[in-house]
Amino acid sequence: MTDLELLAALPSTGEAGMVINDWERTEANLGVEFPSTFMRFLDVFGGAKFDDFLRVYRAGTDNENIDLVAKTKQGRAALAETRPHIKTLLAERGLTTDELICWGGTENADMCFLVPAADPRAWAVLTVIGRGREYDLFEGPVESYLLRVLRGDLVSEVFPEDFPDEEPSYERHPMI
Repeated sequence: MTDLELLAALPSTGEAGMVINDWERTEANLGVEFPSTFMRFLDVFGGAKFDDFLRVYRAGTDNENIDLVAKTKQGRAALAETRPHIKTLLAERGLTTDELICWGGTENADMCFLVPAADPRAWAVLTVIGRGREYDLFEGPVESYLLRVLRGDLVSEVFPEDFPDEEPSYERHPMI
């Protein structure tokens, strides 16, 4: 099974069905072409909430509280203003905060980003704590990062000790 299939196999509640994402509008607004693996991830988990804590955003929803474009613009601005160490980390990769994509966030204001690369298979995940200097940098796709965190294979510097739950689950909200 793939990491995406393993994530989807976790216990879940909520609405069934594929998530409707507006990829064309989202890519145009952010000036990016998403890797197909990320698009599949959001087509399954957009709007979902893991362990009642980590929300995954959607591409093209009218709800700006979970819209990928709105949250990306907010996250980029927050990092540019308050996180010089993240700017340095990105500069080492030839990137700026204006190129990050915010795909999720938590109840504690932690932000989860995609870090683009020329090769779509080389995109990384950057998770930044809401208040403080801690961050995680994972070299791989979102579904692999999230699965490892939820299984306890990867201990995050960002997330609190009580996340994930002992029995990770998610709530689906494909139409949110």
